[in-house]
Amino acid sequence: MRSFFVHDGCCTVVKGLAQLIRKDRVSIPDLADDSGVSYATIHGWFKRHSPSVSNMQSVLHAMGYELVIRKRDHV
Repeated sequence: MRSFFVHDGCCTVVKGLAQLIRKDRVSIPDLADDSGVSYATIHGWFKRHSPSVSNMQSVLHAMGYELVIRKRDHV
């Protein structure tokens, strides 16, 4: 699997996705095929482009995860 760079300015959700991709050893081209979200779109997220919620959900679902909203412990 090829490694990829994640820009420091990426949002927390994208950084979390990058950790899951590395942990699960998923390739971005395979993830693009499985999710229906283009390689260029997914790759762009790691260069500081923000994902749409629907695209992030598609990618996470393809990996067996889901996006969850919960109340923070400290507001």
